[in-house]
Amino acid sequence: MTDIQKDPFLRVVSGGQTTSLQDRGRFGFQDKGVPPSGVLNQNAMKIVNKLVGNNIEEAVLEIFLSGPILEVNAKNALVSLIGSNSSSIEIINRNVKIRPGRSIKVFEKDIIKINSGNENLISLFSISGGFNVTKVLGSKSTNPSVIMGGFKGGFLEDNMNLPLNNNIHKYHESLIPKFKSHDQVKIFRVIIGPHVDKFTNDEINKFLSTSWKVTKDINRMGIKLTGNKINSIAGRDMLSDGNQIGSIQITLSGEPIVLLPDRGTIGGYPKIATIISSDLELIPSLKIGQKIRFESINIDEAKKINIEFERKTNKKVKDKFPNVLEEVRGKGLLRGIKLKVDNVEFLNHLFENKMLAVKASENLVRLLPPLIVGKKEIDEAVLIIEKVCESFK
Repeated sequence: MTDIQKDPFLRVVSGGQTTSLQDRGRFGFQDKGVPPSGVLNQNAMKIVNKLVGNNIEEAVLEIFLSGPILEVNAKNALVSLIGSNSSSIEIINRNVKIRPGRSIKVFEKDIIKINSGNENLISLFSISGGFNVTKVLGSKSTNPSVIMGGFKGGFLEDNMNLPLNNNIHKYHESLIPKFKSHDQVKIFRVIIGPHVDKFTNDEINKFLSTSWKVTKDINRMGIKLTGNKINSIAGRDMLSDGNQIGSIQITLSGEPIVLLPDRGTIGGYPKIATIISSDLELIPSLKIGQKIRFESINIDEAKKINIEFERKTNKKVKDKFPNVLEEVRGKGLLRGIKLKVDNVEFLNHLFENKMLAVKASENLVRLLPPLIVGKKEIDEAVLIIEKVCESFK
C-alpha cells in the first residue's frame, strides 16, 4: 500500500558545490536568449529514474563534483544514484551505504549523504515521485545565470526545502548499469569550425595534437581546458553569433572552453571546433585533471557515426520494452515500429503526447518525419515513444 504524506520534502543540510534540478531542458527559446539547460547525460537520467520507478523524463538532481547532504521529511521513498564506481549514497544515521545503480528505501529523518566520488565530474540523484516544482517554459531545469527554474532558480543552498510529489514506487534493482573505467586519455571527435578562417593551419594542428587537461574551472556553462595556447587572428571586434553545446571557443588568453547546456546563446569568441553529438555523453564521465584529445572528422563521417548511434539507441529502446516493441524497421528517416500491443491504441497515446504517426499493416506504426527534422526533434520523438511504451507496462 502506498504511503501518503502531506507536503513531503527534502531539507538541504549541506548544498554541496553546484547541485541543481535538471530534466531534458527547455527548447525553442534560444532566439530569445534562453539556453536550453537540462542534464548532460540523457540516458543516465532515464536509468536513474527507472531505478526508482519514475517516468523517464522526471527531473533529477545533477551534482557537479561534491554532493549535498539531505534530510528526509517523508514517510518513505526510494532514492538512487548514477555516477562513477566510487560514488555512493550513504544513510548516515543508519550507517548504510549503497553503490551507484541501485535503489534504497529511506525513511523519515534519514540523513542522506551523496558521495559523488573522485572519477566523474557529474552524478545524478533521483527520488521516487520526483520533485514538486512548477515548470518554466515547459521545463523544471535550473538556469542559475538567468535565475530560472528548479529551486528558486539556483543551486541547492543550506536549509533549503525541496518539495516532493506524493508517489512511492516499485524497486527496480534489475536495471544496474555497467560503468566503464577511465581511459588515460579520452578522445572526443570534432568537426573543425565554424570559425576555421580565424585560425591558421598550424594553430588547428596544435589544437588537435595537444593533450588537454580538464581544469577546476567548470560549471554548467562550460569546461576550461589547459595544455597549450591557441592563437586566433580574430580581433576583439568579432561579431557575436550562436553558441551550441559542445562548441569549443578560444578565449583571448588562448585557452579552450567546451560549452555546456547553460552557455550563453550567443558569444563573441571564435569557435575552433564542435564535438559531435554522439560524443557529448562522454562529458559527464570526465574528472578534474583528466587528459583529453580531439580528433577531427568530416561531416560525412559524423553523419555515419550518428546513424550508427541512432541504430544502437533504437535497439536499446526495443530491448528496454520487449513486451511492447517487436521490431524497429526501415532506413534513414523512413522507420516502422512493429508492436506487440494494439497499434491503434499506441497511435492514440502518441497523439495525446503531440506526436503524429501513421497506422500500417502487420500491426506497425510508421514514422514519417519531414526532411528538415533535426537531432532535437529526433531525441524528443524517442522520449515520447519511450513514454508511451511505459504506459503499456
